[in-house]
Amino acid sequence: MDSLLSKILIFRLKQLWRLFKQVGFIRIFILAIIIVGFLIFELPGLISDNYFLSVLIYPLVILPIHLLRKDQGFLRKLDVSIEAILAGEYHSLVLPYSLFLVYFQQWSAILFGHLLITIMLFLPSVKIEKSYQDNSRLIKWIPVNLFEWRSYMRQRKLFLLFGFTFTVLVISYAIAIPVAILILVASFSEAFTDLECKELIESYPRNSSFLWAKLKDHSVFIHLFFLPFYTLFLLFHIELWYILILLLIIIECSICFCLLYKYSQFGFSKSVIHNQIPFTIFFISTIIFFPIGIVFLYFYWRKANKALPEYAKN
Repeated sequence: MDSLLSKILIFRLKQLWRLFKQVGFIRIFILAIIIVGFLIFELPGLISDNYFLSVLIYPLVILPIHLLRKDQGFLRKLDVSIEAILAGEYHSLVLPYSLFLVYFQQWSAILFGHLLITIMLFLPSVKIEKSYQDNSRLIKWIPVNLFEWRSYMRQRKLFLLFGFTFTVLVISYAIAIPVAILILVASFSEAFTDLECKELIESYPRNSSFLWAKLKDHSVFIHLFFLPFYTLFLLFHIELWYILILLLIIIECSICFCLLYKYSQFGFSKSVIHNQIPFTIFFISTIIFFPIGIVFLYFYWRKANKALPEYAKN
């Protein structure tokens, strides 16, 4: 038992070390300074005026990770209870936030937050369907050149249906739609894990450069996809229109990052791109202070332009 737990711990530490090497120690250090600054100067004012928000941060951090993780099948084969492993990981992840709330004596928020995490341990992850037939009505209306979204929608139909249904049920709460959008956007990196062959890039329909054409087409598609959310939010909470503007910026930046990171790996990655960790860092940074996201986008725009072959730049 102790040997198995130590192996799991060593494995997670190795993943953390790969994250540091992949993202870069300087960027991690700068990001840590920004997050600490946000915790010290901004978060106290937010949670002191809104008890619901202080509790909601717990599931906001853990729920996307739990629903989208792909290793639950492997963990169930171990001798240790999967719930025990997940509990140790999830409660450890939110421990710094709980210690932060201890300083402000938010005892009930800590209790309810960890209780929500314990309940989430028993939620099943979203299973990826292995069918490759485009016989779904949801898939057919997506243009063929947006093949990334065809694959994503086919695999995440239940997850998307749950997101839409839950949002409609709690539409009276102003925070419901922003939270639903952020949870959905947090999973978008799943759509950009496969790098297409050069023939598909060369034949992509475009009137300008390849990257600009891809960014435009994907941006139009995803904002049309979220149009029901935008409409409901304005119908019920039009006085909070500025929050919708911020959400639009976060969505646009996230789509751009997924595409730019994907093509920055052209020539370096064989076919599968491991973008979850870089996207998570980008996503959290953009939510905290979105100009950080602009810096990320500029960096990967330059990398993508250098990595793509000449025929994609014309």
